[in-house]
Amino acid sequence: MKINSAEIRNLEPIETIAISHVGDYSGIAGAFEKLAAWAGANNLWAASPKMAGVYHDDPTNTPVEKRRSEACLENISGIEPGEGMKNFTISGGKYFVMQVEVTMAEYSEAWMQVYAAVNDKGYECDSRDHYELYVSCAGDVQDTDAPWVVELRIPIK
Repeated sequence: MKINSAEIRNLEPIETIAISHVGDYSGIAGAFEKLAAWAGANNLWAASPKMAGVYHDDPTNTPVEKRRSEACLENISGIEPGEGMKNFTISGGKYFVMQVEVTMAEYSEAWMQVYAAVNDKGYECDSRDHYELYVSCAGDVQDTDAPWVVELRIPIK
């Protein structure tokens, strides 16, 4: 894992199309695959939308089977969601943003690092969306060892 940057940013809300997932956060991959296939079938990739994973529950005090998350695709084309999908707005506002380069195996470590940085700097998290925005992948997106550039975004007061 490599940390590229860490800073405070005021972010705009992001309009997305989302597929909800309940259960272990690592199980959200299936929702992303379905969303990506739907985007391809609807010719949405040409507009270069970003994808994001939104995580609603604190894994330190929420049982695995009750953890809620959203696999999101930025809706820059104004298209209506497909079956099993919904419109979802990722919250904006003041965020601590840490950009990292990670492989799939390093995501958990990256999240621990960003929360440690938030705590070390004395920031207080709030209840808006905690999420990761996928910036790019260096390699085959199906390769679990391919490094991803991801922004971990933590809302702060």
